[in-house]
Amino acid sequence: MFRIFISIAVVSAALVAVGIAQAGRGVKPAEPAGTYMKEIVTQKLASEYDLVWQSLYPSHQQVASVEAYVGCESLVPSAGTLLGIRVVRTFNESIRVAGERGKLKTRAVRVRLSVASPLFPLFPIRITQTFHAVAVDGEWKWILSPYQYSYYRSGDCPYA
Repeated sequence: MFRIFISIAVVSAALVAVGIAQAGRGVKPAEPAGTYMKEIVTQKLASEYDLVWQSLYPSHQQVASVEAYVGCESLVPSAGTLLGIRVVRTFNESIRVAGERGKLKTRAVRVRLSVASPLFPLFPIRITQTFHAVAVDGEWKWILSPYQYSYYRSGDCPYA
């Protein structure tokens, strides 16, 4: 009888440990992914690259240091002044994320933005693009494209 209680205690402890280990990946952020991504895009267009980097997917932060990311992104000419941004659609999508094995569950966020560009002063430029957010420890994180990831991993800037 004592062995049964010990076995149940060991199995219970193992299940709790597995649950704790998985908690970081599976905890859904309180903030909607669309709201999060609008903030990231707004910060990028405002050249607030140090703030944007803080919300970068953790393993991508290891590949692109804050100094490398801010320095590199600062080379990109400004797209112009953000006039408006709205979320068109959000949906679950499993995709390959650079540097990770297999596919990760993401929240795809399609945004439409309008920018007043100095290159086209007579009318705003409208762009629709899909970004992906990954839930990590109850917060959303954005990811580098495979193209960006490969450049940063090799120590180069994608825009140099």
